[in-house]
Amino acid sequence: MATSEPREVIDIPIIINGRCKYPSASDPLHQIDYENGLRVRIPAMRESDLEVLKEERPGITAALSSVSTDEITQFLNEAGDQWMARRSEGRRIADKYAHQITGFPPEMLTADYETIGHFMVNRYHAYDQIAAEFGHERIFDEWIPNQMCYVRAFPRGLLLHYLVGNLPLAGMYSILRGIMSRNCSLAKLPSRDPVTVFGLAKAMIDVDPEHPVSRSLSIAYWPHGARIEDECLRSIDSACIWGGAAAVEALKRRIPANVPVAEYGPKWSASVIDLTRCDPEEAAYRLVEDVSFYDQEACFSTQRAFVLGPVEEFRSHLRRYFDHFAKRFPLISGNRDALAHRSATLLQARYSGLEVDQGEHWAVVVINDGEAGSLPHPLTRTLFLHPVTSLSAVRSYLDQHTQTISLLPWDIASEHRDEWALAGANRLVELGWSRLPRAGFTHDGTHGMHPLVRLVSQERPRNDFGKYYLRPGNRKDWQRPYFLGDRWWSDPWWFLAGRDAVTG
Repeated sequence: MATSEPREVIDIPIIINGRCKYPSASDPLHQIDYENGLRVRIPAMRESDLEVLKEERPGITAALSSVSTDEITQFLNEAGDQWMARRSEGRRIADKYAHQITGFPPEMLTADYETIGHFMVNRYHAYDQIAAEFGHERIFDEWIPNQMCYVRAFPRGLLLHYLVGNLPLAGMYSILRGIMSRNCSLAKLPSRDPVTVFGLAKAMIDVDPEHPVSRSLSIAYWPHGARIEDECLRSIDSACIWGGAAAVEALKRRIPANVPVAEYGPKWSASVIDLTRCDPEEAAYRLVEDVSFYDQEACFSTQRAFVLGPVEEFRSHLRRYFDHFAKRFPLISGNRDALAHRSATLLQARYSGLEVDQGEHWAVVVINDGEAGSLPHPLTRTLFLHPVTSLSAVRSYLDQHTQTISLLPWDIASEHRDEWALAGANRLVELGWSRLPRAGFTHDGTHGMHPLVRLVSQERPRNDFGKYYLRPGNRKDWQRPYFLGDRWWSDPWWFLAGRDAVTG
């Protein structure tokens, strides 16, 4: 990162229980410098801030727990309306700076911001997500009958979001999960994108700073190895961790026992196309969408495409649509290591005799059928294209790190989903729609809100036999007292202890 005098300084506050604390001369600051000359300054979170967060949390949690899903969705609707209309200061800050910091094109970030705004504005999205994950949309509001029990979901308390900046949508969605599950959220901002999640939180606080949702939000930044991180990890009740394998493993080792973790570590995704049953041109432009968005830095971005049928015409369509996509969303990564990795990978591929198609913003490497290839995938819009003689061959390439498989034609799903799921795939979608999960989806093989809540059960009384237990025909007989241990009992379950042995 740059160390020269910045061309512009962006001051971002930390947020403690919905209260913004901007940088000041008297407070220690964290400073993040970027190669394009931007500098972000944010106050360092101190132990006194964490104490305030912990002291006020019980009251905030109680207030938030008493807010119905109806009220939650109404608040999100109002905040989302401000967000979509760009009337909130938070949205304007995100629009102005996020693309400069992340390197993603502004239009790409706008697509994410509109997606999250749509989720907030349309109240049914939250209801649908809750119902899909817990079986009932009112499980946070009511005790729901479940066999011989009643069940209700309660927040765990303080939820730590350990965020990454390579996928802006993920950070915003993580915060919304915390809100829907009624937790107090502490979000650790990533240096790659410290403004997107701050912008969304600021948009909510501006609607009503005293609303329980606003008061439940805390946002901070600390560098790797900071002491405050250990203090935070000792204070949390649940965690949602995004990141690479090393980061996720290191954090999990430091999280106390009985603190559940929703982890989203590194995964890879693929596409499967049967050119004998679909239009090659349509397949090409759909595949380019799944490959190119976020420059393959998202787990659901396609890295490998397994293609059955003639590929020469298909490759010509790919070249055209990769160039077409790049005109609107150019690859502007300034990461020298990433670009050097891609150059080295393509050089190695050519040296190994593999066919390579390459443009200014993309590359396609054709991998021989039956070979996984020893090439390390460099991301940066690089597609490994595998011609296959059978779609059943795809199974041998999948593993426990496979997240999404996008398909064309859609009939492929019903034909091969069982074998691919057994091989490790977690999600099947139609080609071209990888980046927009639908209500009810599983996230890396789980429902994402489950580790964030406690499912409390109240059992029905013992005189409710339910449908599973035989009920004696003589009511007076099963109500008579019996002797067990050192006292007489009167209970309909006397026969479970052995009638002849314990009755007097």
